[in-house]
Amino acid sequence: MSNAALTATCGNPPIPLRSQSDETSPSGTAMFNFLTDLINIPTHEYQKHTSAAKTARATNSLYLSLLPDPNFRRTNSYSAIYTIWSELFNFVKQIPIEHEAMQRLIDFIAELKKIGVQVLHIWRRDIRLWDELPLLNPEFVEEWDQRVGVEWDRLQMFRDKLEADDVYVIHDLRRTVAREN
Repeated sequence: MSNAALTATCGNPPIPLRSQSDETSPSGTAMFNFLTDLINIPTHEYQKHTSAAKTARATNSLYLSLLPDPNFRRTNSYSAIYTIWSELFNFVKQIPIEHEAMQRLIDFIAELKKIGVQVLHIWRRDIRLWDELPLLNPEFVEEWDQRVGVEWDRLQMFRDKLEADDVYVIHDLRRTVAREN
């Protein structure tokens, strides 16, 4: 663990980013670096199907390196997946709504969903990694429920863009109740 939060200034226009915590694990550091590298690609060089796909492949490689035994991975993936989503949501909370980096994070998730299927067993059921994006929904809702103001707005916009781009629909009870009323 590192004793200081990771920081970076990246994107166009430049935005300051900070890691999730002051106690960054090696896997958290790797995710931070993958996402800052994605955001730092100059606009004229960025291509969803190569740039975001490269970040998705690096993320999958990180996941596999954390859990190299397929049998262990099948039932013990929660913490590795949590690391990926928590750093992603940390970035979402810091990126201005209209910044191009927000779309790049959406592209990253879309490309992540294209990676070959691995079946995990989470919460007593089989879930396909990555096309089902395990734990994304509950981790997002938990993060979203804890935020107010600008961070809440950014998370909400991210959620709306995921759905509008046909990448993923995040479900929560409040939204279901609101639609029924």
